Amino acid sequence: MQKFGNRLLKGTLRLLSKLPLGVHYALGGVLAWLARVVVRYRRHVVDHNLALCFPDKTDKERKAIRRKFYRHFGELVAETVWFGGCRRPERLRRARLVEIENPGEVAALFDGAPGLVVMYSHFGNWELLGGIGSYNYTDTPLPFTEQNFCVVYLRQSSPVWDEILHENRIAPLLDREHFEGYIESRDILRYAFEHRDSKKVYNLITDQRPYAVSRGIAEVVFLGQHTYTMTGAAALARKLGMAVAYLSMRSDRRGHYLLRYTPICRDASGQEPQQIMQQFYRLLEEDIRRQPEQYLWTHRRFDRPKNLQTQ
Repeated sequence: MQKFGNRLLKGTLRLLSKLPLGVHYALGGVLAWLARVVVRYRRHVVDHNLALCFPDKTDKERKAIRRKFYRHFGELVAETVWFGGCRRPERLRRARLVEIENPGEVAALFDGAPGLVVMYSHFGNWELLGGIGSYNYTDTPLPFTEQNFCVVYLRQSSPVWDEILHENRIAPLLDREHFEGYIESRDILRYAFEHRDSKKVYNLITDQRPYAVSRGIAEVVFLGQHTYTMTGAAALARKLGMAVAYLSMRSDRRGHYLLRYTPICRDASGQEPQQIMQQFYRLLEEDIRRQPEQYLWTHRRFDRPKNLQTQ
């Protein structure tokens, strides 16, 4: 029965992914209403986070952010399911869902260093990063290929959802079967050292709360809060002397995201990880204050984990 249920879930998502993006947005609107009004999905966490980070706003202003956030949450899910149906890049390019603003900047960073670490967050729609090869509509070529592009992920507790997300995230690749750049977070350091003679770009989502026991913890100021953060991305760049960039994913309208790379440093070997992380959070905060509804407020990112051990 479990195997049948897993196949049914995968098949349903595969069929849904074939629907036009406009239909997905309509379904996303229904999902947003259900999450906000009926299920009240993590409403207490959302309200807590917004009250912490925007104490200068009125209750009415924070409620407006909350409403917009749930609308974005529904659209995020809709876009992610649709993305899984882009089994070739042509469909993704026709939709022009994501567009890189400054490919020349990231090309210069990559060319001038032995490798590049890109730090991004739960802002915009991070699940669309696997289509990066289709998002450049300029004459400036990107330095990324399926051979040198790596995405670091955290394994899901459910093996089925872990497999579904894996397939979904690499959907537009030309050679999904032989793609080696989908790397579990616990394997990244070993992988990077084994491939230190190969120039690569490592993409790491870095606004996670640290685990109860984690190597490399830094305390930073983020949205007015003293926040604990893991420093794995910065430490990796420092060890291998790589360049570091912040990846912004702003939305200028529904159905269109703008990717922008901002240099944090061109050689991390001379930087302390905490310096790099504080710069990352400063840039992320600027994006959040500009578009607060685009951030994932449903997770507790500002509480100190119990039994936290810094090493």
